[in-house]
Amino acid sequence: MNTDRVSRRIAAITLIGGLGGGLVFPILPALGFRLGIPGFMVGLILAANRIARLVFNAPAGHLIQRLGARRILTGALAVETVGILGYSAALRSGHPAAWLLAGRTLFGVGTAFLMVGAQAAVLSLSRREDRGRKTASVRMAMGAAAPVGLILGGTLADLFSEDTAFLTAAAITLGGAILAAAALPPMAARPGGGARRGGYAALLASPNRPLLAAAWGFNLLVFLTMQGVLLSTLVILMQQRHIHLLGLQAQGTSGIVMAVLMGCSALAAYGLGRALDTAGLRSNLLFPALAGLAAGFAVLALGHTLGLTLLGAVLVGLSYNGVTVPMLALLGDAVGDHHHGPAVGVNQIFGDIGGSLGPIVGLEAAVNVGLTPLYLGLALLAALGLPAAVWLRGRERGLRPPAP
Repeated sequence: MNTDRVSRRIAAITLIGGLGGGLVFPILPALGFRLGIPGFMVGLILAANRIARLVFNAPAGHLIQRLGARRILTGALAVETVGILGYSAALRSGHPAAWLLAGRTLFGVGTAFLMVGAQAAVLSLSRREDRGRKTASVRMAMGAAAPVGLILGGTLADLFSEDTAFLTAAAITLGGAILAAAALPPMAARPGGGARRGGYAALLASPNRPLLAAAWGFNLLVFLTMQGVLLSTLVILMQQRHIHLLGLQAQGTSGIVMAVLMGCSALAAYGLGRALDTAGLRSNLLFPALAGLAAGFAVLALGHTLGLTLLGAVLVGLSYNGVTVPMLALLGDAVGDHHHGPAVGVNQIFGDIGGSLGPIVGLEAAVNVGLTPLYLGLALLAALGLPAAVWLRGRERGLRPPAP
């Protein structure tokens, strides 16, 4: 089996799965209010996918070891397709809130299996010398899907209708499921039976558990600050500072800034892979990435012009995957082949906890404290990670090779 070719296929399938989700995201909030759904319920619908992921990340990490990537990724995209069709059904039903909530929950289940399955699969296909490149390809696919989906979804909804956007997203996602079933070879669990003996218990008993805990903690930090707080408050930043781009209002301008940020994160992942494989230690890249993240948040806190806002977004975008990609590769180095699934499952749980708390904390702080102190607080949190990066570098030098 050509592992490079299979890794590229997994990255392409991940891109397709993320594209379908990003395509519908800019439509749901406004659609919910227009359908007469109360604000609290709209918020619950938007959060339902992440809640579902929190519940299903751990089972996904277990099942990827038992069923293999082809079955997991095919099933994940099939479930996502059904979830997206639930959005379309909401437009034709007398109970739109129930259909949107059910669709969003199903989509979250599919996303959990897609994200955990794809990342665990490329770790299992990789070796120490090419792990950075292969993990970066999946992270790049995740980052590239969001801006393309945001732009395509908004365009289809504006030119045609919300239903056209939903059905297009469902067709794209179903195509990804067919591609996964046809293009991926059978990939059974690695020998060793780790999943049967309790993969999650084995992680807690691992001699490398301080490294695992650090990687999971950094994932929580990044998802809390960038995916959670920043993305949920950018539109408020545009409104309060009267920042406009291409004649768009705050909502459209914030969407473009988000697309720039996520696009930069995908470009950074592309360049990080080979650099990570030639670096002596995975954690060598953490220090500049955290410094760039802190600088980006500080620029967003203090800059009141379009140019400085875009600069801050670019700095955050370029730095974001400088944390996630090295930590994902480090997880692969620190656990045995048959524990990649559980390790990635826990990593995704920590990320989703941060991503769930971020909007709650961020919106509350934006209203009661203000955006400048809030974003300076994010810069401080990123800076506080620098001593931890130095500590992790020392611990990585003593990493004990996992049992085969």
